[in-house]
Amino acid sequence: MSRGSMFVAIVVGGMAVTPLPVRADVPPPPGSQERAAAALIREHGHPCAGVTRLSPAPKEDADALAGRGLDARTAACDNGKRFLVAFPFRRPGPPRPDAPPPATPVVKPLP
Repeated sequence: MSRGSMFVAIVVGGMAVTPLPVRADVPPPPGSQERAAAALIREHGHPCAGVTRLSPAPKEDADALAGRGLDARTAACDNGKRFLVAFPFRRPGPPRPDAPPPATPVVKPLP
């Protein structure tokens, strides 16, 4: 084995043993946001077996709820009813000791 090929073999072999840090943001599984919205709607006493579509909330509602620490969406249920649903924003990593508690989710029927 030549000196150059030995160097390549050592470097490649060392890379195979050394674990590389993984820093990827893993997206939620398909349909999980819709299932969470439907569960929240049911918890608030409204009929909704499943959410068929989540879309952005109207700007006025989204801005007002964002000021309260909530991410607002419009949810269309499979029974034809529509709701404004708002979840607390996600915080990366463990919460800081001085962090305020997460905001309370909101559900509001829409016409």
